[in-house]
Amino acid sequence: MSNYNKGEIGSIIRVNAGEDISSAASVVIILQPEAGTVKEFTATVPAVTVTVDNVTYTANEYAEYTTTSKEDLDYVGRWRKKAESTFSSVLVTQTNYVKFRVLP
Repeated sequence: MSNYNKGEIGSIIRVNAGEDISSAASVVIILQPEAGTVKEFTATVPAVTVTVDNVTYTANEYAEYTTTSKEDLDYVGRWRKKAESTFSSVLVTQTNYVKFRVLP
């Protein structure tokens, strides 16, 4: 479980999909703080494998979003994240939620 800092710009948020999502028409990362409003961000699907904090993210099988505003992570405490991939109007897949913390 990665931790992030409140208001930090440039934090990379990744969510493993466990399957190839590179052909999805759109991919969003959904962030839900323990208190506050759910946030959705357009994500990319990188074509490179990376390992972060002993977790391997396989090329084309994870969504990634880089925070661009202080408001992206504006609540200190527990959050959860998931990815939603839309392939067509009738085929939408999503991952299970993964918990993380935002630190002061």
